[in-house]
Amino acid sequence: MNTIARTGALAVAVLAAGALAACHHSKAPTDAELTSLLRSPTAPPADPNAPIDPFAVDCLRAWSGDADLAKTLPATATGDVVKTACRKRIDGWIADATRNPDKLAFADVSAPPAVRQAIALLQQHRAAAAALPASSDLPPPMMMRQNPNPAAPPVMPKGPVDVSAAAAGLNELDGLCKQAKDAAASGNAAPIGRYAPMCDKRIALMRERVNQLQTNGGTSREAEMLNDNVHRMLVFGRQLATGTTPAAPHAPAPAPAPDKKN
Repeated sequence: MNTIARTGALAVAVLAAGALAACHHSKAPTDAELTSLLRSPTAPPADPNAPIDPFAVDCLRAWSGDADLAKTLPATATGDVVKTACRKRIDGWIADATRNPDKLAFADVSAPPAVRQAIALLQQHRAAAAALPASSDLPPPMMMRQNPNPAAPPVMPKGPVDVSAAAAGLNELDGLCKQAKDAAASGNAAPIGRYAPMCDKRIALMRERVNQLQTNGGTSREAEMLNDNVHRMLVFGRQLATGTTPAAPHAPAPAPAPDKKN
């Protein structure tokens, strides 16, 4: 009887282990579920073509465990500091029932097939946005009905805003800036050295703006512009780090010099 009992217990344990493994099997998310979860913080929740947050996609690439998905990411994007910060941000989205009503887990969206799906959605939604009519497609002003009493433009409400993408991007930019300064100091002619003279000041200005919005709040438009500015600067730094020579990102126009007195 003891042998039979031990054999039965072992069978139950094997079945339980199999059931537990099945419970942890990754779920394949739909396009709609990924769009809802990974949409840009300023995008309407119900928009099926909402822009996908590129920082979130890069984060999933870094966590995917797939060498092909991560090979074009710079070393700073796969470092522990940046990966921890971006994982915390996505975990917050996963816990948000408005973004994740179907309760996807991080393992579901960081699995390589889901990451490739997210990359495809990022590109598709960018293409859809580019195909929208531009202001130049509108009829001439003289052919448009004029409102004799135009309403004042709406004032966007200020409140807490999400600038976590900018904060995570600045952490990665710190690493790229150090890499640039090391290259410049050693006399290395690599393209990343071009980044050294500008990076400290720009990163400091952007980080100061992040701190202001995190402390005092702002409008969704202000947060979107800051996240976009950091992303453009990050793309520029990454391109230099990989040996390409892109054009420098647009900087704000300098203030006009004061008139000289005679």
